[in-house]
Formats: sequence, structure tokens, C-alpha cells
Amino acid sequence: MAPEQPSDLRPAPASHVAPDAAALALPWLEDPVFACPGEMARRMGAYPWHDSTLGVPDQWPQALRVAVSILLRSKYPMILSWGSDFVMLYNDAFIPTLGQKHPGALGGRLAEQFSEIWDEIRPLQEAVLAGGEATWDEDLPLVIERGEGPEETFFTFSYSAVPDEDRPGGVLAVLSVTTAEVVGARRLALLNDVGSVTAADVPTTAHDLAWLLDDHRTDLPGGRLWLDRPDGPHPVADFGDPGPRPPRPAPPTDLDEPSSGDRVWLEVGTDGVTGLLELLLPPPRPLDAAHRQFLRQLAQQVGQQLDIAHARELEVLRARALAELDAAKTQFLSTMSHELRTPLTLLLGPVEDVASGRRGPLGQEEAGRLQHQGRRLLGMVEDLLEVARAESGRLTSTPEPLDVGPFTARVVAPLLEAGGRGGLEVRQRWDVHEPCLLDRRLWENVVVNLVGNAVKYTPVGEVEVALEREGSDLLLAVRDTGIGIAPADQPLVFERFHRVRTDDGRTIEGAGVGLAIVADAVRAMHGSIDLVSEPGVGSTFTVRLPGVVLDEPVAGPVAGPVAEPVAEPGVERLASVAARAETLVPSSSSVPLVAERSATTGTPLLLVVDDNPGMRSYVADCLGDLGTVLAAGDGVEAIELLEGWPIDLVVSDVMMPRLDGEQLLRRIREHPA
Repeated sequence: MAPEQPSDLRPAPASHVAPDAAALALPWLEDPVFACPGEMARRMGAYPWHDSTLGVPDQWPQALRVAVSILLRSKYPMILSWGSDFVMLYNDAFIPTLGQKHPGALGGRLAEQFSEIWDEIRPLQEAVLAGGEATWDEDLPLVIERGEGPEETFFTFSYSAVPDEDRPGGVLAVLSVTTAEVVGARRLALLNDVGSVTAADVPTTAHDLAWLLDDHRTDLPGGRLWLDRPDGPHPVADFGDPGPRPPRPAPPTDLDEPSSGDRVWLEVGTDGVTGLLELLLPPPRPLDAAHRQFLRQLAQQVGQQLDIAHARELEVLRARALAELDAAKTQFLSTMSHELRTPLTLLLGPVEDVASGRRGPLGQEEAGRLQHQGRRLLGMVEDLLEVARAESGRLTSTPEPLDVGPFTARVVAPLLEAGGRGGLEVRQRWDVHEPCLLDRRLWENVVVNLVGNAVKYTPVGEVEVALEREGSDLLLAVRDTGIGIAPADQPLVFERFHRVRTDDGRTIEGAGVGLAIVADAVRAMHGSIDLVSEPGVGSTFTVRLPGVVLDEPVAGPVAGPVAEPVAEPGVERLASVAARAETLVPSSSSVPLVAERSATTGTPLLLVVDDNPGMRSYVADCLGDLGTVLAAGDGVEAIELLEGWPIDLVVSDVMMPRLDGEQLLRRIREHPA
């Protein structure tokens, strides 16, 4: 009785369908050669061998019967090609190699079933069949067809002859498919190469990745890396032969869904850098589960390298910012020590002279000068306290009704007067006549620092201060035609300790906290500040405080205790602003110069160089008993005097505009006289 045909066996081609066993009485159904478990044993037992070139099994040569018996009982992939026609017989383990060619390949000719590789294997088959030695090939690449298109495969196999009496009757191939191992190792090497890319920035990393992927065209015939920008993804690097560049990328490919295209689009990057990896698929590689997993790993690895590069960029920026902050703080400490020492010297010097008996009691005018220096010192301390409050988070706004126009006019009056005294055209416009809910101290900080900076950084031209309202919003605009601010400096002007530099690279006098105080105050009052500036043209700062303008006066509690409308700034505040104004544009710029020196008296000629008029006057006064004193406001003026007068002694400040003390010293040493 014939063995039962398994229900899961695919039907053979029409020419190979087994006829009714009872009708034909096929004796090989119970042939001992096929009496073993397995699909191919059952198929061979039911095969119509009487129609094949091999004939019926009981008439096969004994060598063929033994070879087929061994083949069917082996768990290792084997294929036997018999005779000069190379008729195919194979076992269960060889079925996956055939793909959709199974079961039709049984009893077929090797040249027909594997026509796509026949040119490669024919010489090997014929050589062994002709009596040649057995062959051995390891990881031999072959592109075979298994029903889903050409597919790259790798085999390790041996061809050996099956003797038939005195000559070889067929060729037995014992093989293993090593495609997974070879392709897996190749993909692993590619991923390792991607992981070895190191660069300090994202653009360089992107191009390095593309250059590396270009060396792996077997698995990646071509592709393109796109990175997201504010206006959408942009191609940044191509590799291999990716084909024409589309105007925009396709949506990301769902690798879990069947794909019929020749390329995939994979998302890359997760932390700061995102984009798409466009990959052309290799034709001989099926998009199977292993291939999909590889593509996911590749996209993840590329994204990780871009994220690492982005992190390096941020690290470099942070290090640079910390270095700049450290340098700025060092410069700030140096500047502040200079700024504090000037009023302290002008305070302590006269007092020590009186205490030591070198001079008599101070008069009213001299006491007034000491008071002026004290207020200037107080203003600096107040600025430092404002910075400390902001850094500690204790800067809060306590609004009260304020007659903002007259109040602001009184605060900025000393500053505008100083600008006018220095030759500037100053204008003011107050178009807000309603009370506003403002924190007095914060508002004073805003207007004093903005207007003070406008006067300080405008050597010639004009300064305009304007108050306007838009609905319930209050707008303060401070415009000048001064030196302007370079585009690179504009994002930094509101940072603590940053100071704008002039065209010649030297800083203008100041601690560098004024605009930071403005920004902190505006932020505390829930407002905003905008800057428009152009070097050599000037700057405009616009402060907007939303919802602070009141249509009617307010009485009663306002965010706390009862607060009556206030229209006058404090006397101490006005005095502090006046002291600040004096440093911006001094009322007197130099000590009177002498016309000539008597040649007979032998009196030394001394030169005092200091940009601060108070300090310049004080030092000149101290040195007056030694000889005749000349004075200069900076190093440039000092050089002019040195070239025209036989100066015996120079006493100079270090920090000055245009030409500082150290540069002045170098110029003096370089001069032949």
C-alpha cells in the first residue's frame, strides 16, 4: 500500500502528478530506498519515474539507489545531479534553497532549474563527472532565483563524484547556506564603522557618515542624508548612486508593512538633531526580517552619531560660554576695582590730607565734591545690589500709581543736560498723560541706564527719549545716533558683564551691568525690550510694558499697602543720577595748560594722564608743589603733549579710552627721545 501523501505538500506540475497508484500499480511506492520519514521520501515514492530519463527506481544502478538512500536520510542539505543531463534529486534540508522552484525541481535538469547560475557551477559539475577531484568552496557568492527575484546567497559546499561501476555516475553536493552569516558579518562591520565616526559638529559628522557609507555599496547602493531645519528637511550629504534628488523627502517608511519600492526613508536622530535617511535598496537582497532589523539599527546608529555630534557642539558652546563668562567676570572685577577706586581715592585723599595736617579744614565747595563722589560710589553699589537681587531671584515688582511723564522727565533730566553739555542734540517727548501702575525703583533703573548709555555711546549727534501708549501698553523708546552695536554683540548686550567695544577694540568706561539691570527690571515688570542697531548709525531700545496705563487715577490699595500717586523721584536718587551724568560728560575736561616753562627756575614739568576729570584734577593738585603740571584726558592727548613739551615725569591712569596707560608706556619707550 502506498504511503499517505501529506496534506501540506505543494502539488507537483501537471506532468509530474502521480497517477492513481492502484491503476498503474507503481511498485516504487514501497521501494526500500524511499522507506524513511520526510517530505522528499514521500514525493520520490509517488513520482512518475517511468516518464523520467532515470527510469523506474528498481532499475536504477545500485550506486544511484545507495546515493539516494543516503541523501534522503541525511539532515544536511544535499542535492544529487545524475547523469550527463544532471537530473536533480534532493532531500528535505535542501528545499529552502529552492524556494518556489520546489517541488517542480524534482527530476528536472540542473541546467534548467538553476539557469541563473549554470555558467558558474557547470564547469565544477562537468569536471567532477568527468572523473576530476572533489571540490570545496567556502562562502561562494551566487545570485539565485527562488521566485521573488534575484537574491544574493552564499554557500559552503563540496562536489564529489558518485561512482557507477568504473566511472562517475553523478555529482553529490553537500552544502550549507552561509548567507545569514556572511551578510550578517558584513552588516555588523558596517554598523561598527558608523559607530566609529567622531566629529566635533553635526555638518562634519553628516559628511563623514556619507563618506563611510559610500564604501559599503553592496549593502547600500546609494542614499542621502536629510536634516531638519526650520523651513523643512534639507539634503546635506549623498553617498553611492542615490539617483535624482527629489524636491522634498517622502514620508518615513513603515518597515513592518510590505514595500514594493526601490528605496526606504528612515527617521534618524532623537535629541536635538532629526532628519531622514534615504536608502536605495540592493536589488539582490530581499527585504526580509533580518534586512528590516538591519535598516532599523543603521538608522538608529546614524541618529546616535548625529546626536553625539550635537551634544559635542553644545559642549563646545557651553565651554566657550563659560570661558567668555569667566573672562567677562575677570574683566568686570578689574573694571569695578578701577571704577570704585576712583571715587574712593577722591573721597579719602582730601580727608587724609586734613587728618594728617597737610591742609586745613575743607570748605563748602570741597565738601560738595566729596559728597558728589560719595553719591557716585553709592550708585555703583546700588547697581551691584540690583545684579545680586536678580541672580538670587529676589527681584520682584511692586507696582503703584505713578504720574509717569513728569516722573521720567525729572529722572533723566541730569543725563540729558550732560548730553547737551557735551554737544549732543537732546530731545524728549512725553505722550502719556495718564497714571501708570509701575514699580518706581525698577522703572528708574530702566530709564536711567538706557538714557545714560545713549549719552555715553554717542560722541556726536543726537539722543531722543519718548514715552508713548498703545492701548493700555506703555512704550519707552530711547534712540541715539551713536557708535551702534555690531550684529555679533547684539544678542549679548543684555548679559551681565558684557560691554560693547568700540571700533578700535577698546572698551568704553563702565562696569557692563547697565543693560543687564534693564533686562532684569523689564522682565520683573512682565514687559519686553527690543533692540534695533547698526554700527556707525546708532541704536534704538524700545521697552513695552503691557496693561500698565490707567484711564483714570487709582486710589486705595495697589498690590499691598495704600499707595498714593507719586510724581517725584527721591532726592537721593536724583543726586545719584546727577553723579552718573557727571561721569558721562564732565563739565570740565582738563587742567589749564601752561604756555611755557621758565628755563632758569629748573622747575620739573609733569604730565598727568587720566580720563576722569576729578581724579585728573586731584592728582595734578597733589603734584603741584613738585613743579609745573600739564594734563591730558587719555593717551592720545598725552602723546601730543609729549611731542611738544620736554616732559620730565608722566603719571598715567591704566584704563582709558582710545589709548590706555600700557599702550602709552609702550609708545613712550619706542620714542627715540
